[in-house]
Amino acid sequence: MQELPLQAGDQVIFWDPDTTARGPGPNGFAHVPLPGLAELLCKLRTSHRMWFCDGRLRFVVEEVQDASVLARVQQGTIPLKASNSIFLPDCLSPYAVVTPQDASLRDAFAADKLTPDWVALSLISSPEDVRTGRKEVRQRLGRNVRIMAKFETEAAVDCAEDIINAADGIMVARGDLGLAVGYIRLPEIQERLTAAARRAHKPVVVATQVLETFAETGLPQRAELSDLSLIARQRADAVMLGKETVFSPRPIECIRLAREVLAYETQRLERLSLMAPQPSQPSNDSAEARLARSLAAAINT
Repeated sequence: MQELPLQAGDQVIFWDPDTTARGPGPNGFAHVPLPGLAELLCKLRTSHRMWFCDGRLRFVVEEVQDASVLARVQQGTIPLKASNSIFLPDCLSPYAVVTPQDASLRDAFAADKLTPDWVALSLISSPEDVRTGRKEVRQRLGRNVRIMAKFETEAAVDCAEDIINAADGIMVARGDLGLAVGYIRLPEIQERLTAAARRAHKPVVVATQVLETFAETGLPQRAELSDLSLIARQRADAVMLGKETVFSPRPIECIRLAREVLAYETQRLERLSLMAPQPSQPSNDSAEARLARSLAAAINT
């Protein structure tokens, strides 16, 4: 499937091409293959929401069958694409921390004797998820691989300190995280997670929708520039440009602009830090010593 134009009220039957030879169900509806759906069937219920493309295309489940799901479009006019991400706000992810697809990719790395520096774990909800993922990854790729915990769920935010302590670094994955906690709370949670990672001396990456408008139009929004400035002021260690480089006609331009803004803001913050007055230290000197220093200063002037 390349693109499927949809509008509010349209009905779609989702089916799993890995377990079903063809899309089941009656004709008259769009039949859309959704890999991994078989694992979702045990979690999905009528009236549950299915959000695609960072919530820009929203469905509500009307019927769950043995091998498919009938859903109706609630809002969104963008086309549905095979590359769209999916988010389920009404249920926890049923997928394992390391899926069979992840394991096959991990085996391919091992066979080619390629070892990544980092492996990011998606949709975690507890420090146990981090420890499980670390064990499975290092069994195949060695003990030097570092584990990055992606914060994408409210459950992860609720035990953030424990997850940060269990991981080698974190990513504030603002796409799914914004859907999970709500857009109003997202800036606060980004600040909290970044500060908590810095206190723990763990690297933190901020990701999602950093320069997407610039990637599409070639003209950065003022809000995008302010976002980069905020990320620098919060002392994040890195910014990840996802769609800006994977699905963009301007990947190099996006990288160059992000680098220029972050370098400028980092230098500005360093200058401000040098100019800031240092806190005075309590003195244990005697009154006589303080008086002597005062007299010496007066004489020198």
